[in-house]
Formats: sequence, C-alpha cells, structure tokens
Amino acid sequence: MTYMAPIAHIESSDLNSIWKPLEPSVSEGTYRTLLSNAQRLEGDERQAWVELLSWIARAEAVQGKIAEARASLEKAEKLLEELAAGCSVTIKIRWQLERGRLYILERTPAQGRGLLASAWTMANDVGEDSLAIEIAQLMASSEPQKSQQEWIMRAIDIAEKSVQQKTKHWLGSLYSTLGWKLYDLRQFEKSIAMFEKALGNFMAHGTKRESFVAQWSIGKVTRAFGKIEEALRIQQALLVELNLESKHDGRLYEELAECLQMLNRVSEAQPYFELAYKELSSDEWIIDNKPLRLKRLKDLGKARAPRPPEFQ
Repeated sequence: MTYMAPIAHIESSDLNSIWKPLEPSVSEGTYRTLLSNAQRLEGDERQAWVELLSWIARAEAVQGKIAEARASLEKAEKLLEELAAGCSVTIKIRWQLERGRLYILERTPAQGRGLLASAWTMANDVGEDSLAIEIAQLMASSEPQKSQQEWIMRAIDIAEKSVQQKTKHWLGSLYSTLGWKLYDLRQFEKSIAMFEKALGNFMAHGTKRESFVAQWSIGKVTRAFGKIEEALRIQQALLVELNLESKHDGRLYEELAECLQMLNRVSEAQPYFELAYKELSSDEWIIDNKPLRLKRLKDLGKARAPRPPEFQ
C-alpha cells in the first residue's frame, strides 16, 4: 500500500508522484480518496480541493471521460473564484494547465492558448520549472511545426539550467520529443544526436524500457538516414535483449522487417512483418490512425517463410 501523508500536509510534488500515466484509473482512485479526506478542510485550506480536482480531471481525460473531466475542472474553477487570493499560484497554474490540456484533447486548442500562456508566465515568474516544462510541451502539441520546435527548445533550456533535481528527469523525454520533430523535418543527423542525449539521460535517470525505446529510435532514424546495416545491428541487439526477457514488441519486429526488406533479404523479412502485424493489429492508436501501415504489414507477412530460430 502506498503511504499517503495527512491531506493537510500533501504537497504538489506528492500529488505529482501519485500520477501513473499508464494506470490513470489507479491514479484517479488515489486522488478521489484524498479528496474525500479533504472534505473536512475549511477556509483557504480548501485550495487542496482545487489541485485534487485538477488531477482527477487529468486522469478522467486520459481515460476518455471528457465530460467528467470538464465537470471536475468546473468545480475547481468555482472554488478558485471563491478563494481568490487565498489560493496559491502553483495550484492556479495546475488548474490552468489541466484546463488547457483538456481543450487540446477536445481538439479546440485555440481556446486553451490564453490559459496556457498565462500559466507559462506565472510558472516562470515563481520558478515552477517542472510546471513550465509541462506547459511548453502542451503548447508544442498545439502549435504549427516551427513553433512546436521552439517550445520544446524552451523546455529543454529550462530543464538544463534548472537547479531543481526533479526537473532534470524531464530531459530524456524532451530530447526524444525534439528528436522526432527533427526526424519529421528529415534532419536525421541532428535527430540521432538528440536521441543519443535522451539515451544518456534515461540510462542515468530513467527506466530500462525508456532506454530500450531510445535505442530503437536511434535505429529507426539510422535506417531513414540510409545506414541500413548499422540500423539492423541496433535492432538485432535489442531483439536479443527482448528475447532474454521473453517479451514481444511489434515496433521492433517492424523495424527488423524494414531493414531486411531494404537489404533485399525478403525471405528473412517476411516472418518479422507477420510478427509485427500480429502485435500491432491490437494497438488501438495504430488501428485508428495507421490503417494502411497495418495493411502493408499484413500483406508483406502473408508468405509463410520459415520463422526465425528464436521464434521456433
């Protein structure tokens, strides 16, 4: 069981540590328990409700419960109006950030830009580096291509200069985000350099999975750069690591297949296309957004070549 401090002593950093991106329903449950315990708070202490409702809204939105998330943020907004100057700037920033995020998820980002711009200014004014980085990432997700890169670079600049150790943990994901922006612009050398920086950060501060994905990203960009043999070696090394843990990864199989196909090793590529389709055909995002990619994997994997030894 996760230890939770008494609600009066819960800090914003504690609420942040509760957030589990891959388990939003679990996070929501924890926040609701804290909110229930906070009902006894009176006066300005009720600002804890605002922050908890903001986090609950985030968890709801990630689960696709948009109407519920909007209702939670509306409750928080009413409390903010009641508390006025009695609410901390950090909690106001969190509410604006989450309302801006919801506008983006609702596909009406223009409505959220004013809120996010205000939150950005406040976060920088009071030295809330982590919140400023979150806001910059949201701004990047809703701006034109050129502005996206500028916002990510602003976030990187904050993280690199910050004296707050927790902020340094953002660097891996920020370098990766910039790496993909550069990839989209076909600036492959710069993209690889960013992913290498991301890998270094993940190896020092991140998880094994984050390091794995960074290496996979380096391999993918290396293939796009035309260095197919080198890209294949990177993905083959990751395959060994994957097999040692008895795991599966559709995107890794796909990259192996693409490398082998480009090297005219078609019979070797076919079973990897088949494996990639098997894994990725259950990925809802790919089903919704990349149907032609799935069809290609399926078609190229149809010929029944001998399976690689590690899958026999």
